[in-house]
Amino acid sequence: MKTIAIIVISVGVSVAAVLSVLIGISAYQQDQFEKQLEREYEQSVTELETIFEEIEKMPEKKPPPPTIDISQYCSGNAVCFAGYVTRIVDGDTIHVDGKSIRFTLASTPELGESGGIAAKQFVEQVCPVGTEAIVDEDDGQTEGSYGRIIAVVYCNGINLNEAVLDAGYGWLSSGFCSRSEFSTHAWAQKYGCGTPIQEVKSPQVTTEPTKTPQSNCDPSYPDVCIPSYPPDLNCGDISYRNFKVLQPDPHRFDGDKDGIGCEQ
Repeated sequence: MKTIAIIVISVGVSVAAVLSVLIGISAYQQDQFEKQLEREYEQSVTELETIFEEIEKMPEKKPPPPTIDISQYCSGNAVCFAGYVTRIVDGDTIHVDGKSIRFTLASTPELGESGGIAAKQFVEQVCPVGTEAIVDEDDGQTEGSYGRIIAVVYCNGINLNEAVLDAGYGWLSSGFCSRSEFSTHAWAQKYGCGTPIQEVKSPQVTTEPTKTPQSNCDPSYPDVCIPSYPPDLNCGDISYRNFKVLQPDPHRFDGDKDGIGCEQ
């Protein structure tokens, strides 16, 4: 910005010199005119530099501290904090104060999948960027997921995890009910935690798959028995659905990397 301003002043001096020749003033008058312009130019540059120095000294404006009382929202012993929403990634991941937060027990389609954009737009409407939010980390999943904090997020008094399920934009990640601190909460119970029936994306109901005792069961899929690679298997090659997946996931059953394979 400073450089642009100085260039503009310099161009002004050059144009003024050309105009003096066109209007036919004497060499002496032209010389005096150019010297006056140079003095004004130097003075303008000095003033501009002073202004920019003052601007640079001004403290960076930061948002005020959140005003929400988090005591009525926080449970368990893990991290719980209030901050401002800085980004909506998709329907089940947002950033609060720059920290990546993954909704616990609630999953939505990826942006490239059917319903993914609609889920993101729903979260943007309920909890737009700049809104105060409360993040209550899941005591049962403090190890996080791909650098994200796994938590319940409250925004404008609304439990976002529950909201995406109520609105039909997501489904319960039932494979984590046994680990999650929130599996006994009413909203999680409503969608299947603590019961033998699991609600998934499609209307049909499935039961928890059981692991049959066989050899060559790949350890990436601890709750079912799926042969190790090779050969490479797809979801259409097996009967299991909504089972727990650990990395490295050689068959790539967990395409969205939420820990659940072959989701329906």
